[in-house]
Amino acid sequence: MIFVEDYVVDQLEERLADEDGEDVEAMLQVQTDLSDINRQQLLDAARVEGDADNRYRMIPKQDSRDGYQDMQEYIWSLEDEHLRELLEVAIQGSGAFRRFKDVLSRYPETQENWFRFRDERENLRMRDWLASQGIEPEFE
Repeated sequence: MIFVEDYVVDQLEERLADEDGEDVEAMLQVQTDLSDINRQQLLDAARVEGDADNRYRMIPKQDSRDGYQDMQEYIWSLEDEHLRELLEVAIQGSGAFRRFKDVLSRYPETQENWFRFRDERENLRMRDWLASQGIEPEFE
């Protein structure tokens, strides 16, 4: 798996705009303004962007609605009525994610449980997406 962030793709496109069909790897190797990490990120982005064999797939970004629904379902699972009420108020309107995290930061055990809950939900969505692409995950 290769993880390529949007800003790296933008950097690559900027660097390629000035080049005329030159080998990307050779071009990046001679550029002295790049750290080894940034050079590798750009090489990875070039590999994904130039993937004629369709070996790579873009993983869709998590929809904020999924994250919001995760927060709601986590709140509903809580037994502490006072905390449930605090969190229900926190997720109303703009800034819901920040306020949710702020409230949870005052309850370390509940916060840890939230992280596990959220990770399990994201993992499930990732597995569902992989299955929809006909990909069998090699991790547990």
